[in-house]
Amino acid sequence: ILFAWKKSLNDDDYHLYEMNVTTRHIRQLTSGPGVADYEGCYLPDGDIIFNSTRCVQTVDCWWTEVSNLYRCNKDGRFIRRLTFDQVHDNFPTCTWDGRILYTRWEYNDRGQIYPQPLFQMNPDGTGQTGFYGVNSWFPTTIIHARAIPGSQKVVAIATGHHTRQPGKLVLIDPAKGREEHEGVQLIAPIRDTPAVKVDKYGQDSDLFAYPYPLSETEYLVSYNPDGWKNKNNFGVYLMTMDGQKKLIVSDPKLPCNRPVPLVARVAPTPRPSHVDYRMTDGTCYVQDVYVGPGLKGIPRGTVKTLRVIALDYRAAGIGENRNAGPGGGALISTPIAIGNGAWDPKIILGDATVQPDGSVFFRAPARTPFYFQLLDSNNCMVASMRSWTTIQPGENVACVGCHETKNSTPVIASAASPATTTETLHPFYGPPRGFSFPREIQPILDRRCVNCHNDRHRYRLFSDEVLDESAKRYWSRSYLTLTRAEIRQQKGFAGDPEHLLVNWISAQSAPPMLPPYSAGSARSKLIEFLDKGHLVKPLTTEESDKLKAWIDLGVPYCGDYRESNAWTEAEQAKYDRYQAKRDRLAAEERAAIADYLNAP
Repeated sequence: ILFAWKKSLNDDDYHLYEMNVTTRHIRQLTSGPGVADYEGCYLPDGDIIFNSTRCVQTVDCWWTEVSNLYRCNKDGRFIRRLTFDQVHDNFPTCTWDGRILYTRWEYNDRGQIYPQPLFQMNPDGTGQTGFYGVNSWFPTTIIHARAIPGSQKVVAIATGHHTRQPGKLVLIDPAKGREEHEGVQLIAPIRDTPAVKVDKYGQDSDLFAYPYPLSETEYLVSYNPDGWKNKNNFGVYLMTMDGQKKLIVSDPKLPCNRPVPLVARVAPTPRPSHVDYRMTDGTCYVQDVYVGPGLKGIPRGTVKTLRVIALDYRAAGIGENRNAGPGGGALISTPIAIGNGAWDPKIILGDATVQPDGSVFFRAPARTPFYFQLLDSNNCMVASMRSWTTIQPGENVACVGCHETKNSTPVIASAASPATTTETLHPFYGPPRGFSFPREIQPILDRRCVNCHNDRHRYRLFSDEVLDESAKRYWSRSYLTLTRAEIRQQKGFAGDPEHLLVNWISAQSAPPMLPPYSAGSARSKLIEFLDKGHLVKPLTTEESDKLKAWIDLGVPYCGDYRESNAWTEAEQAKYDRYQAKRDRLAAEERAAIADYLNAP
């Protein structure tokens, strides 16, 4: 039996252990000071996938440690990271055909409450892709998912965001659809399943957790008929889809959770790994960017470039501001932009050419979270991916189009694609770097604008710094002017993403897919003024491209988490401590990968 154990409140953290059922002997598999390893799951080849805080990240919208998915062998050796995600991954389980299901919480350029969808991948970390609800309001959160034996259907818990994990029992059938309530059915009993927008979903009346499907109609499940009125009354039940129940075990003092049948079963066939840790990159191929709803209504030939943008994640939380919009509202810890601006630093890795037939094929760095933007002939954003993907070393990943449904198949091409060889990304005016307003935009304003846009002008574009005590940042006067930022409720500066001057995708934009050209540089009056001759001498191509990129990236100010900080010495030391911990654990992982490559 694989389990996580924390032996001491203050002197230990959760690590993986294994108990031999016959002898009751317990052996420790993982260890390490200041890291938590938990939610372990056996893989078909005997390895283990598990959650861990070894990534040393802090949640964007709070102060909590982040967990990502890792893999080790049966003895806890060769620990290596599989996911490189913004915030938590939860509850990995292995399907009967050898895939991994898990919950991924994600909110790149959109609200943080609702996008907690179900993801899938191969046991080696390749093929990371959405399974259900990536662009949905509903279910708010999908957790505790397990595949039904011999079926593509899944049983899971639909729950809320600002809640604990128990919620309502649902059956998910991706063949019926993959968003909102298309393929979700409330069961036990079977009843109407409306697609609702509720933060604390599923917390009324009875509660379910940790279902284990025996078939499509029978489940072992943790169940509490009293709900939160009696939080300890979780017992293990045998339950049918229509709600018939038989109590298996309960305890009057302690909740009983997470039933796992101790029974011999046919293990899934191990999938051969396609990861080559000797490599540092992989390839990405899109058959036709115009296929799928992502570019609905956009004429062929509009898109010229696919831009690849990496994300960076905070090691510790220092300072805060707030955002608000259609997707909700949140605190932002260690903010790198005014409220409603980007959650995380944006790093332009480079651009790839979109061929006339819509195809694009390029190399990209492995083990790096990145997302895509499609640009037109003016280098303005047509559409943006408000999520991210990660490829493993040597992986070749492909998609049909932009946000096409996972139930679709590749389109039949009338001729061979021009994108037959991989392209190296074209750099964005220098090596990849975090996009910094002081380094990229302010020099343009100093050269071109401040002579007129001075203290006597409505739009002051000086570089003088303004202290934001809540965010613990120094923003420039020009940055606050262009983003129309104001102090809101003494919680730091928040900008106006809907303003006509500079219009960007809000950090609190709604989960459903945005139409092309719904926001960005193509809609910003600032770019229109400049294109129509606002300046006596027009901007150079580089200057224009940088201004457009800044808007399309969500108006970031800092290129990294340390830039323009107003931290105390103690806060500097805190961030240094967590960064050093991250660096130490990353070095340990590199050594483990080297050992893995040299193992017999």
